[in-house]
Amino acid sequence: MTGAVIHNNGLLATERGMKYIEPFIDKEKKMKSISGVVLFGILLAGCGKEESAPTQQVEEVPPWEIGQSAEAVFGQMTFTANGTDSVGQSTIPGPWGLAVSGSGTLFVVDQRAHRILRFDNAATRSSGGNADGVLGQQDFTSRVWNYSMAGSTPSASGFETPVSVTLDPSGNLYVLDQGNQRVLRFNNAASKTNGAPADGVLGQPGFVTKNFNTTQNGFFSPQGVAADASGNLYVADGSNHRVLRFDNAASKANGAPADGVLGQSDFTTSANGTTANKMSNPTSLAVDNAGNLYVGERGNSRILIFLNGSAKANGAAADIVLGKGDFVSGATPGPANRSNIYFPYALAVDEKKNLYVADGAFNRLLIYYNAPSKKNGDSADVVIGKKDFISSSVTGASADNIGQPYGVAVESATGKLFISCYSNSRVLRFQAKSSLKP
Repeated sequence: MTGAVIHNNGLLATERGMKYIEPFIDKEKKMKSISGVVLFGILLAGCGKEESAPTQQVEEVPPWEIGQSAEAVFGQMTFTANGTDSVGQSTIPGPWGLAVSGSGTLFVVDQRAHRILRFDNAATRSSGGNADGVLGQQDFTSRVWNYSMAGSTPSASGFETPVSVTLDPSGNLYVLDQGNQRVLRFNNAASKTNGAPADGVLGQPGFVTKNFNTTQNGFFSPQGVAADASGNLYVADGSNHRVLRFDNAASKANGAPADGVLGQSDFTTSANGTTANKMSNPTSLAVDNAGNLYVGERGNSRILIFLNGSAKANGAAADIVLGKGDFVSGATPGPANRSNIYFPYALAVDEKKNLYVADGAFNRLLIYYNAPSKKNGDSADVVIGKKDFISSSVTGASADNIGQPYGVAVESATGKLFISCYSNSRVLRFQAKSSLKP
């Protein structure tokens, strides 16, 4: 009997309460002791003793509620204020990817301004505050486009359409600079001064080149990045329909080759597909504390889960699929419901392995509790940003509505969830109702 405990008094604690279990004793001894037991019971009753109530199991409160409201907003002063194209210290014209550290430092990709904003103490600060730092620009009012067609050469300190960020356990920040076909690394990013140059680059041999490649050390329209607890970096290489793995990425030299690939059998092929070992435009990534890798595919409108991702051989098959009932379905979904996903622009996962999916085209965030335990095609457990699973319109700005969520990050220690809301130029912060730690 699962979870049952027999106490010395013969009570069996079960999931349904307490049940008496007759002890295994000699019948003759039992009969001789009955009178004593009865007398002892009478004495207890005379002393006013009452039998204790059966122990009941308390159900854990789920961490999230359907349609839950945000508690704070960044980029706007109120929950009902909407989009802006103004570039400043307190505005976020184009919020995209998000990353949050264990100490509560939030990094926000501001795609339209070609910059990364840093908000210190993001878990506790009030709505509408100023950012504390900026990368990609020299100050909070500039929006220089670091791109050759815009008249500038790629450099170590500029971006062209950044879309994704991730932090490794050492606090190194990786920025996916999509327009320049590269990933930039900023060591100890929380302490960087405004406009500081990157410390390393992957996808290009140096900071001043921009090449499209289908090789072991190049990208073709990369979309997302994620780092695991060992410091391995995963890059969703969208138009090459693959995910590259760079082991111990912080130690890599500029332009270093990848150590592994999923979605392709080798580093020089780039065909898309809809199977357990093929991908179509992988866009978003996340890795949990057990090393399980989650890949969001925009082309197949699904999430692939690779258990123990870093141990997978090149071209290995995924273990679980969400958003589709099997590995060979990749059609555009019908109307929004509990089990489908349209465009998974961003992913995050907490320490309980709850998976957060920013479903950009349906304007909502889906949550799958204990994602590695799910079966193919299982439904989401919670939706945030909409009041139900069948709503999908952008609608107006409010504390419980999101439009074009292109970024998500979660901090398990404090239970804080951050969602970027591109259509309203803001980032919303939510508070979990129970612990996100095991």
